[in-house]
Formats: sequence, structure tokens, C-alpha cells
Amino acid sequence: MSSTDNMAVRKRTMVAAVFIIALLAVFWLFQHNPFATRERRERDFATKVPVSVALVAKGELRDSIAVIGLIDAWRDVDILSETSGVVRSVMSEVGQKKAAGQTLIKVDDEVAASLLRKANVNRALAMRDYERYGNLQREGAVALSSYEAMKLKLEDAEADLVAAKRRFDDTSVKAPFTGIVTSRLVEIGELVQPGMKVANMVDLTKVRIKSSVPEKQVGLITAGMAVQVTTDIWPGRTFLATVASVSAKSTRGHTYQVESVMDNPGATPFRAGMFARTLFVGREARQAVLIPRQALVGSIRNPEVFIVTRGVARRVRLAVGAESGNRLEVLSGLQAGDLVVISGQNELDNGAPVTVNRQEPAR
Repeated sequence: MSSTDNMAVRKRTMVAAVFIIALLAVFWLFQHNPFATRERRERDFATKVPVSVALVAKGELRDSIAVIGLIDAWRDVDILSETSGVVRSVMSEVGQKKAAGQTLIKVDDEVAASLLRKANVNRALAMRDYERYGNLQREGAVALSSYEAMKLKLEDAEADLVAAKRRFDDTSVKAPFTGIVTSRLVEIGELVQPGMKVANMVDLTKVRIKSSVPEKQVGLITAGMAVQVTTDIWPGRTFLATVASVSAKSTRGHTYQVESVMDNPGATPFRAGMFARTLFVGREARQAVLIPRQALVGSIRNPEVFIVTRGVARRVRLAVGAESGNRLEVLSGLQAGDLVVISGQNELDNGAPVTVNRQEPAR
């Protein structure tokens, strides 16, 4: 190859090298241009989803069961007539409070009063004959059999007096306990018969709360267990009840009736028939992995959450256990120290880049 050809090759090589160096220089300037870098960062930031996260941590958890309960009166009694006759007076109205023994309804007592007076007279005569024959028998003036006959006559008269007094008392239908009249079914002038319902009364000094608990959870409930009671009637208030009994037989829906009892507060009274929320709280606490309930994506039946790892959101399926207030127990899928998204997860897809605006402390 001639010297002219060698010079041409070197010239082309130098041109190619200069061109490559120029391209590298332009690329370096583009990468290190402060204006270009700032624009790229702003563009990258705009593609990241802002989220709030909470640290997954272990904490104490008491097993609890929340169900809807129905308030029932401590005592709820239908009051029946024990005599026949015409109602002469009514001394009770619906909603009125009556003390034990107070008269609610008065039935005609003319015949019963007459029989009572007659029974008193017969008893007095029998007592007089009994005493007289007793004196004569001690003196030997009458036989012992005559004295014993007078004694039996006195006992018969006393039995008649007891029956007559009971018939007279039955003409007054009285309150069996201190409570509130919820219904009165007769008016003045009506005829009543034995066994006829005339009124209803309830005792609300205490209330019974009847809750239906699923069979898979009823084993956690025992008599004496504490129960937290809330109701929409008295928002913001929590009342304390105690489990009185747990049914040994299920209903057709495979639930068991649990009855709790509590004193009826005077300032915020409960009425029979109200609905209440009952939370059965276990006695012993245990350690569990807990997350805020607001971290869930989807339903409690198919629980999923997003966790943040190195600026990327990853969707994780969970197995959850007990629920305590606004916290959920995690049985599998997470471990203490993970960062779970609690706000902004509706905008996320699996693998989406995120930026953490706020981190909630572990509680």
C-alpha cells in the first residue's frame, strides 16, 4: 500500500474517533446538565404515587367477638285476673310506674266481701264453742269426742275464712313487682274471667341482652365474661355488662344465644326491644401481628394489602384472624417491620413506584 493510501486510512480513522468523542461529549453534557437533571427528576416524581404507610408491629390482643344484641327487660310479666266480675275501677295507665302491691284494677267485690264477713262470723262462733267445750271437757262434763268435734269445726271455719279472704283479695289486681305498665287490656264495665290477661308490666331496673353468637366463636365465651355494650341511642357511651349464661343448644341457623345482664343506668336508660352492639372481651391478652384495618384492599373475606419495599408497592394476600377495634390480626402474609400502605392504595398497581409522604408510628 502506498503512502498516499496510508494517509487516507489514518485520516478516516481520526475523523471516526473525533466523531465518537463528540457523541460521548454530547451524551455526558446531557446527563450532567443541571436543567435536564431537574426536569427528569420532576418527571420521575410525577409518575410516583404518594402514599402514607404504617409500620407492621406486634402488640397485645384480646380475643373479642362483636355481635348485635336485643335488649330485654329484667322481668316481663302478663298480669292475669284470678276472679270473675265486672271491672269497677281502673288505677293504672300505660307508662305509669307502680310499686309492688299497688292496685291496678278493681273488680266488683260485693259478693266476695259478704262471704268474707260470713266466714269471720262462723270462725268466731266455732272459736267460742271450742273454748267452751274445752272447759267442760277439763271438768269432765263432756266426752273427749265432743271436744275433738268442736276442734275440727274450728279448723273448718278457719279454712273457710282463708278461702273467703283470698277471693276478696283477688278482686284487686295488684302489681307483682315494682315496674312500668306497658299495656292495660280492660276498661271500667268490662267483665273479666279467671285467667284473662288484663295488663302487662316490665321491670327495667336491670336489662338482659340476648346475642346470637356463631358456633365457631361461642367456645370463646364463658359465664362471667365482660361485655362492652354500645348503642346508637346513646352515641359515644360504652356500658359494661356480664355474661350470665350461654345456651347449650343452637338455633336452626347454628348460632347460640348468649344472655348478658347489666344495671340499667338512670341517666341513659335502655328500653326493652332496643338493639345494641355487644363486644365480648377475653380475659387474657396474647401477642399478635397487627395492622390498621384501613390498610385492607378489598373485603375482609379476601384480604390484601400493599407493602412498600425500596420505593415500590407490592400487593400481598393475607390471612387475618381476630378484629379488635380498628386493628386486624395478621396470621400470615406479613411480618413485623414491613411497611403497609394505609392511604393512597386505591391508586396503586402491583409494582407501582411510590413516594412516602407520611409514616404512622407503630402502636
